[in-house]
Amino acid sequence: MKTSTRIPVPGTYNFRDVGGLPALTGRVREGVLFRSDGLHRLGEAGRAELRRLGVGRVIDLRDDNEASLMPDDLDGLDVEVLRLPVFEGGGASQGARGISLDALYHRIVTQHTSVVVGALREIAGARDQSVVVHCTAGKDRTGVVVALALSAVGVHRDAVVEDYARTEANLAGEWLEGMVELVGRYGVPDSPELRVLMGGSPPEAIEGVLDDVERTYGSTRDYLLAAGLELSDLAALERLLIAD
Repeated sequence: MKTSTRIPVPGTYNFRDVGGLPALTGRVREGVLFRSDGLHRLGEAGRAELRRLGVGRVIDLRDDNEASLMPDDLDGLDVEVLRLPVFEGGGASQGARGISLDALYHRIVTQHTSVVVGALREIAGARDQSVVVHCTAGKDRTGVVVALALSAVGVHRDAVVEDYARTEANLAGEWLEGMVELVGRYGVPDSPELRVLMGGSPPEAIEGVLDDVERTYGSTRDYLLAAGLELSDLAALERLLIAD
């Protein structure tokens, strides 16, 4: 099955185009919605690649501490940056708390509905701008927001899950080892559980949160409407993302 394509943007490990995923009424357009890990290492080469891709809007889901420590390297680019912080952070910032991915994702869809709605509204309003949604790993906060966006416009469930699951391979190696070392400086010991939390993207994690949403609300669309998204926003999102 077609899954999102990793684009080797210098300074990133998990920059992907979700274009091409199959949906009920067509496929996701290519070059419209990108997802990524942090953009703080771009350098001139990375910025040139974002310019080539036509990126005009960046949605940053990191908390204030993360954004301060690792500011996006976007100087000189004609981009609109929208900060929509999820204060629970991602797996890396939860390493010392023993939280599971299931619990983290449940918090995102129950305690940060305004962020989810805001992100989808900003994607829907991008028009002729390409959008990048990112956090630190491009896995947890980004993974949930992108999965909900794709589900809301009718992307097949198995494609949404497979797209999420691809992240783990992209983060393995240099990125994960660097993050394990970083949190180790703050007294968080290395462990298999920590590595799953920080770099893992098991299919059952995203399946679980989608199941929770559908069990409670009936569908992703109904969840988003209950959270404050408008029907016009959903229609705009579908027009933007889905090609016949």
